[in-house]
Amino acid sequence: MAVYPDSPAGFPRHLQAGAMRRRFWGVFNCLCAGAFGALAAASAKLAFGSQVNVAFCTLGIIVMAMTNSLMWTFFSRGLSFSMSSAIASVTVTFSNILSSAFLGFVLYGECQEVLWWGGAFLILCGLILIHRNLSPLRKALPHKQQ
Repeated sequence: MAVYPDSPAGFPRHLQAGAMRRRFWGVFNCLCAGAFGALAAASAKLAFGSQVNVAFCTLGIIVMAMTNSLMWTFFSRGLSFSMSSAIASVTVTFSNILSSAFLGFVLYGECQEVLWWGGAFLILCGLILIHRNLSPLRKALPHKQQ
């Protein structure tokens, strides 16, 4: 007869610390990937602007290629450190949105609407929900004894 405890078994301290480090590096790599993605988009927009000479266009394409490769490198590292691909994908998306807003404001003077910031806030709320450890809301149902 198997005995099932009411609460899940806890991890030893050294494994908890390792898991926290992995989680930190997963989030860090995903945030960097989003920022590099926004930099790639900004460099492409600058490179293919309406009044750009050939040297500036070439430099923009090179910067775009480099930041794109860095974005994919950090994203793949973030995937390897993250607990799930959904967490990594949403973290990269949120980082990309905020980085794009910042670069748009700095480079082009763009201001975002309230609805845009509301959507970013909802994405942040979703991130908080998937990143936190949820404890069971109710006790597990006892298993039948045969």
